[in-house]
Amino acid sequence: MRAAKEIWAALAALVAYVITVLPRVRRELRRWRRLAEAIPDLDRRRRALAALDEKESNVEAVAVFASLTPLRRRRTVLRAIVPLQLAIDYRDVLEEASEDGEPDGFLTALDCGWAREVERLAGCGAVAPILRAAVARCAEGQRRTHAAAGGDRDGLQRWAEGLPAPDGYRWWELAAGASSSVAAHALIALAADPEASAETAARIDAAYFPPIGALTVLLDDFVDRKADREAGEHSYLAYYEGEEEITERLGIIARRAADQLEEHPWATRHQAILAGVAAFYSSPARIGPGAAVLATFVRLRHALPRQR
Repeated sequence: MRAAKEIWAALAALVAYVITVLPRVRRELRRWRRLAEAIPDLDRRRRALAALDEKESNVEAVAVFASLTPLRRRRTVLRAIVPLQLAIDYRDVLEEASEDGEPDGFLTALDCGWAREVERLAGCGAVAPILRAAVARCAEGQRRTHAAAGGDRDGLQRWAEGLPAPDGYRWWELAAGASSSVAAHALIALAADPEASAETAARIDAAYFPPIGALTVLLDDFVDRKADREAGEHSYLAYYEGEEEITERLGIIARRAADQLEEHPWATRHQAILAGVAAFYSSPARIGPGAAVLATFVRLRHALPRQR
């Protein structure tokens, strides 16, 4: 019975995503691309377009959170999610290029864009403080990760050990979770609910940071581990003692994430997204039968030619 429920939730989320989310995401990406192409500074224009080109799949992935919201509010939610993720990715591209992440005209437009759309959502008042904290945590996590790649791993560890989080996580798992944007996007989806409360927002944030956020980053590193090793890139997996410990810890974190969502309203939809994380990265840490449905979709989509 539970397996059927999980599969149904995964299918419902998938249908909502393909029909009502993905086409709108692509329209939003085209809109922001036109603004990026108008950036007068040539180097910044190239960086902005690189963020759009290289990180497009990130935007399409996090847009799944819009499927948690009523259809009539989905457009506003997407108009918040897309520029927020683009702003995160643009800063990431700038920091990778050893440039500062200080706002330019395009970055300011992105930040103002997502904040403006969130303010239009009925639950904004209750959710906004925790959402702002989640966005700031993600930005600092990415900045600290880049600093660690440059040699300041002690600074990353000190910062991660100071993060408010439950026991049972390694410090690098906390740092990985903090550098993920998924908590922020889950909170944007919650802000579409007129009955959203600060308590519910705190519970959502706790479910996504650290466990689900850590999974997205650790699994991304897992997929790229060979290339990162050859290129000498920073990887959170490097702090583990070996493959066996990696697989064990991913399974533990995945189970903690699922348990955290168990009693939450819309738990099955959030769990379908958690299964989607596993499917997206072909995770060794299986979440449940819903992951098989989503993994099949991911494999088929990767096999088909992409269209701009």
